Amino acid sequence: MRLDLHILDLAPGGEGAARDGDRPVFVPYTAPGDRVEAEVAPGDGAAHGALLRVRTAGPGRVEAPCPHFGPVTEEAPERGCGGCEWLHLQYDLQLRQKARSLAETLRRIGGLAPGSYPMRSVVPSPGRLRYRSRAKFHLDRASQRLVFFRRRSHEPVPLRECLLVEPGLEALRQALGPALARVRLFPREVAIEWSGHQARGAALLRFPEVGEGARRRAEELVAGLPELAGAILEADGDGRTKPPPVVVGDPVLLQERVPGEPSRGLSRSRPDVFQQANRSANARLVEVAVELLRPDGQDVLELFCGAGNFTGPIAARARSVAAVEAQGPALDLARADLGGGRVRFYAGDALVLGGALAREGRRFGAVLLDPPREGMKGLGPLLRDLAAPRAVYVSCDPATFARDLKAVAGVGYRVAEVVPVDMFPQTHHLESAALLERA
Repeated sequence: MRLDLHILDLAPGGEGAARDGDRPVFVPYTAPGDRVEAEVAPGDGAAHGALLRVRTAGPGRVEAPCPHFGPVTEEAPERGCGGCEWLHLQYDLQLRQKARSLAETLRRIGGLAPGSYPMRSVVPSPGRLRYRSRAKFHLDRASQRLVFFRRRSHEPVPLRECLLVEPGLEALRQALGPALARVRLFPREVAIEWSGHQARGAALLRFPEVGEGARRRAEELVAGLPELAGAILEADGDGRTKPPPVVVGDPVLLQERVPGEPSRGLSRSRPDVFQQANRSANARLVEVAVELLRPDGQDVLELFCGAGNFTGPIAARARSVAAVEAQGPALDLARADLGGGRVRFYAGDALVLGGALAREGRRFGAVLLDPPREGMKGLGPLLRDLAAPRAVYVSCDPATFARDLKAVAGVGYRVAEVVPVDMFPQTHHLESAALLERA
């Protein structure tokens, strides 16, 4: 059924929120203050509607610059891309919404009442478009393009151009799709990364299985595409059933820790190792985390160090750094960049090794934690045992961030400050850092 709706707010997932009587209705591509016509399935519970048209635009709405953004219509079949959510919102509105959503999540899940802790304004991204140095795509065999899927579907959007990715990465995306088809390689997912410092890229190609034929075709791919330095072929599987990846060429890239300032240091990266996609905003996140940590002259414990995103800047100021990461290519890259000197790396589970260091009587002046999206269950008892005066917790998921901050309150730590950082303009996603101080 068709409904006329007044968009009142933005929901945590990025959609506009309205009400049809007592029934919540969520409509993508809408902005607060919009009056819209939407198609909504009949029923009593919360519903997700499809935008048909905007009758009156709200004050925060802007014209989206991408032809692939917005609802699919007969006149615009190329729309529906799932890469962006908020291209139609003023950037200041995006930042305000992210701050409000984070504060509400901390209240609802973490039990942290607004005003009980200081929270800075969201640190903005230096770039609002063309900021991604890495992205995941899918190979559409029909068009021989690397594409995104439409929202909540596996239907490809025939991308002419993606405005989120850096120009070099966009050029690689456009070249790589036809090149894969030419050598008859058809991965189910393609992750590509670009180094502006080296003006070259690398690719991670995922397959159900990887055989000798795939390796030979990947060698042909890399040889025929000068801007592609190397590729990693990864087969499906979990744990012990997952075979080791096949490496072709040299997929290790050098990235500037602060884009445009190579004198500030370089770090190694490769597309199968986690790195922040927005390198300019990442430089701001690192700056914020190190400022909160105050590592000068301290022995620092870093858990989930990855490829050393925070490790290098911390080591430049600390007396020593004990950096923990699971064994794998991320740890190999970190050791190649930072091994020796003030940094000692430990391979293994962060919770287990952190607990072992505490039982050995190791004492640290500060602890930095940057866990994956699922957070770190067991953080509270670990901080209690380590007894560090302060810790900085970095998170990409507000829900697990709030859950874990609630846990540390029970072991004698308080949330002294929260700093949100916008890593992903045009989406609802947000990175956050919290300073935890021992009472």
